Amino acid sequence: MEQKQKKQPDKTYFDQAAASWEDNPARIELTRSVADAITKQIPLSGAMQALEFGCGTGLVSMRIAGSVGRIVAVDTSAGMIEVLEQKIRENHISNIQTRLMDLTDGAFPAERFDLVFSNMAMHHIKDIPHLLAIFHRLLNSGGYLALTDLDKEDGGFHGDIPDVFHYGFDRPAFADWMEAAGFSNISTTTAHVMKKKNALTGLPAEFPVFLAIGRKQHL
Repeated sequence: MEQKQKKQPDKTYFDQAAASWEDNPARIELTRSVADAITKQIPLSGAMQALEFGCGTGLVSMRIAGSVGRIVAVDTSAGMIEVLEQKIRENHISNIQTRLMDLTDGAFPAERFDLVFSNMAMHHIKDIPHLLAIFHRLLNSGGYLALTDLDKEDGGFHGDIPDVFHYGFDRPAFADWMEAAGFSNISTTTAHVMKKKNALTGLPAEFPVFLAIGRKQHL
């Protein structure tokens, strides 16, 4: 799978974007579709302990929090975490806990989870197989993995956003990575289609977003 060259890191990009992150109606619509797709395809329950990787301002976590017991929301952006914590306080939510943490650097929660999910974060990860192995390690036996990201595209989705390592993904190749990491019962479906201007051509374009689901085998 082709990777793009890493741009010069900009550690402040997501911190600066956090305050206006939810001003984008297309992003709100995306996360609604993703949360609905996860809810329909995975049997969520109040007994579930969940982890969201790359939670951002918690748009997906906020939508499924009522269907699970607890969510640990993890992100590397202090600005995003701050916005999410404010929402948690304002909405009196007791079952979402935030962690400023980078799983790819070897910092792991002590807990184990029944569900690990992530929305549109995988293209920011250089070594996908390594992260999938971490997700597998963090899941309880029989736990679910649910990941959304872009289908393979020409680079026009993000434009100049820093630290984008992948121009989307080929679904069968992504499923192969999941299987190699130990997941089974893998499926990929279209969760949403984002409509926006292609940053390369300036023309209206459609960018499908897939939901990949796998399960850690019962031991």
